[in-house]
Amino acid sequence: MAASPTWRDVLCPGASDAIVRCRAVAWLMASLVALGCLLGPVASAQNTRFEVRSAYVEPADRVYELNATLNFDLPEGARAAIREGVPLTLHLEIVVKRQRSYWLDETVATLDQYYELGYRALSERYLVRNLNSGEQASYATLDAALDALRVISRLPILDQALVSPNRRHEISVRGNLDVRTMPDALRFVLFWSDDWRQRSEWYTWSPQL
Repeated sequence: MAASPTWRDVLCPGASDAIVRCRAVAWLMASLVALGCLLGPVASAQNTRFEVRSAYVEPADRVYELNATLNFDLPEGARAAIREGVPLTLHLEIVVKRQRSYWLDETVATLDQYYELGYRALSERYLVRNLNSGEQASYATLDAALDALRVISRLPILDQALVSPNRRHEISVRGNLDVRTMPDALRFVLFWSDDWRQRSEWYTWSPQL
């Protein structure tokens, strides 16, 4: 009785093993690219605008404190991940520069500020933590926790002693949101994932310090 033909005989009759492997790899790559094209519009449709809507600083106890309002929303996939215990991370990049007339502006101070929003199943509460200072607050709903995360209040960013009188200073703030739903090892292997992340544009102004 003749042996049943294999997938190799059907797809690549008479081809060598090397040719079969090359064709299989090419078919796999084409399939992945096609899948990426199909998923791309879906991922783009889920993206929402993230921006620093307003920001200003005020003097307080020998430092300048930042107050800012962020504008963002989360797609349902990211909200579902948070409800399942995946944390949302907010990273604020803050840069203070001093203008110099005949040279590049001088960087006076930089700060990387991190916040984390996570769900605690035991208490059924949403916890927002300042990862730099350890301060935290809990909320009954995800929307209430997100509202708290959108408002940055009295964040110390600059020692008043670093400010030069009669010099123009410039402050820039940028935000990064990240919901990581896949392990790093798996994310390295796959070029798509269910992760959701977004970065705002720089918000820059020149305060009177």
